[in-house]
Amino acid sequence: MNLAYFIQKGGIMMYPLAFCSVILLTVFLERLWFFLANRGHRDNYLAALKFVSEGKTADAKLRLDGAKGEIERVFAEALRHAEVSRHDMEHIITNRGVQELQRYAKHLHVMELIGRVAPMMGLFGTVLGMAAAFHTVAAYKGAVDPALLAGGIWEALITTIAGLFVGIPALIIYHFFEKSLHTKAVNLKIRGEEMVRVLEKLHD
Repeated sequence: MNLAYFIQKGGIMMYPLAFCSVILLTVFLERLWFFLANRGHRDNYLAALKFVSEGKTADAKLRLDGAKGEIERVFAEALRHAEVSRHDMEHIITNRGVQELQRYAKHLHVMELIGRVAPMMGLFGTVLGMAAAFHTVAAYKGAVDPALLAGGIWEALITTIAGLFVGIPALIIYHFFEKSLHTKAVNLKIRGEEMVRVLEKLHD
């Protein structure tokens, strides 16, 4: 028995579930690549912070030029407005931080949606299959072979299995990325306050 067999036996709901699995895999690989490709380098941030504390903003900007990490990109944005007041600087850092987090959060809702909907789709397919199985049994005149009913129920349960098979990994993957996003948000808040304190000293 291969995948095509289960899709055929599972009924019409197996097709949207198969589509969901393809979307899930696509989004997972795209987000994984994005998170890995945009990892920050702590050394860049610390070096730039040291340069700013020494009044060498040009060197700090050069160190952050082309940085991909969210903290470095926020710091680079802050340095472009180093002359503004503390209140305005906090606003700039907050806004840029939100923008950076939105880049990482892109498409994550798709995985959450699949994780929640796929089991329901599987259950719906099972209900349809059960209804068809009992309808077939009801159409028989006289004694009914129990194997006929058992076979119909087995085929109906395929969609529930498929729905869980898609939904459970989707929710696990979603929460993995959500946790990573939360960690980034906390780090941005801490580093943002640090940036404000260091940049404020340039006005003294």
